[in-house]
Amino acid sequence: MRAEPMMDYAGKRGVIFGASSFVGKVVASDLVQRGVHLCLLDLQNHVDPDLLQGVQSLGSDGEVISKVVTSGEEDDFIKALDQAVDELGDLDYLICAFYLERGYESQGMDDLNLDSWDQLLGDWVVNTFLVTRAAFPHLAREGGGRIVFFNATTGYTGEGEGEGEVTVEGSILECACSSALTGMMTSIARDIIPEGVSVNGVALGPNYRDDLDRILWATDFWLSGMCDYACGQILRLY
Repeated sequence: MRAEPMMDYAGKRGVIFGASSFVGKVVASDLVQRGVHLCLLDLQNHVDPDLLQGVQSLGSDGEVISKVVTSGEEDDFIKALDQAVDELGDLDYLICAFYLERGYESQGMDDLNLDSWDQLLGDWVVNTFLVTRAAFPHLAREGGGRIVFFNATTGYTGEGEGEGEVTVEGSILECACSSALTGMMTSIARDIIPEGVSVNGVALGPNYRDDLDRILWATDFWLSGMCDYACGQILRLY
């Protein structure tokens, strides 16, 4: 049974990038029921057309809007974040929940091609950077903004903090993207913590769809401010 949330979220404002992913849907549904005003942000080719209506139907006090952006188009991200802040009133949280869910996990060394690399690195890593850069000025305006990155435990060379067991789950692409997100997140965290914006992450294990309580607990942990002294840290949900 999941514990009660660590803070009262009513009236807070957040953007979820990758809202149509499994994790994005779970986190969006939870936060809006707690009164968070949300912008559901997705790439054009990853939109769930029923997501907005589904989250709105939960019947909470949280306002829900949606925006769509084109992969790799920085102006789209800037425009979408500016519009979201205008409609929501401000921005407290950015949750980067875009996640690999479309068959790349089966691609080994012999299956990879440059198109696969370009698409996934762009969709997942580059766009995560673009949405973070677009959101940062809004998060830093008053200080205290919080960013949470989701990625995969497969980006690490060993399970269990280097016990020597090589990761066998996931594809080369997934591992490369997860490692890139980890390095990018920790570097961004170092750069922007002086502005009062904390950046932390959650790394999902291969059975993350069966781990909803811990996903929500980890999100709550970083958003709540209970651990404000932490920045650039990752909770690994093995």
